[in-house]
Parts: sequence; structure tokens; C-alpha cells
Amino acid sequence: METQETPISTGNVPFEKTIGILAYCTLIGWIIALVMNSEKQGEEKRYNAFHIRQMLGLFIFAFGLYVVMTAMVFIFVPVVFLFQLVWLGFFVLWLLGLIAAVNGQRKPIPVIGQTVENMLGTAFE
Repeated sequence: METQETPISTGNVPFEKTIGILAYCTLIGWIIALVMNSEKQGEEKRYNAFHIRQMLGLFIFAFGLYVVMTAMVFIFVPVVFLFQLVWLGFFVLWLLGLIAAVNGQRKPIPVIGQTVENMLGTAFE
């Protein structure tokens, strides 16, 4: 898996990272980032769309796993401890995505990032 890095500036225009960072701040922040990104162009729009896709993938994966784990709790109660470990793992993945956005990098989230890119392609660009 190859890491892609986005330059912090393109030409003489500073590279705006705010939208990419905002995408990682709750569902409302993700929606605001999506709306704000529609006005952007070029490399900045591709950078922000990358982080919007990564966070959407994290949302979808977390929701799917939440449904499965909730069903498992009704079947087998001691799974609750595993439930907490899974959410800790999601927090770490979210944090790694946020750090990449703050650093101006297009680095896929470990474990699910490349799959999200393959599934969503160039969505939101």
C-alpha cells in the first residue's frame, strides 16, 4: 500500500486543510465539509474529497459493526467487553485519519482506508 501525500501549498496559494479536518468532526461536521467542498476546485477539492470519503467509510463500517455487535449482545452477553475494545479501535482509526488531515496528507485510514477508496472511487470530487 503506497502512501500519497498532498503538498501543503499549491503554487502561491496556501492549501486550505480546514474542510478535511472538519470532515472528522461528527456527522454534522462531515455534512458541513461536504457542502463547503462543493465550492472548491482542483487539488484542494481532491484533498478534501479524500478525507470526506475516508470518514464516510469509517461511519459506514462503524454503523455496520454496531448492528452486528448489538445483535451479538442479545445472543451472548459477555461480548460487551469485546464491544468496548472495538470502539477503542474505531477511536484510534478516527484519530489517525484526523492526524493525517491536520498534517495535510492523503494517507488512507489503516485497515479500511484502501477498501473505502476502491469502493467510493472519486466520489465528492
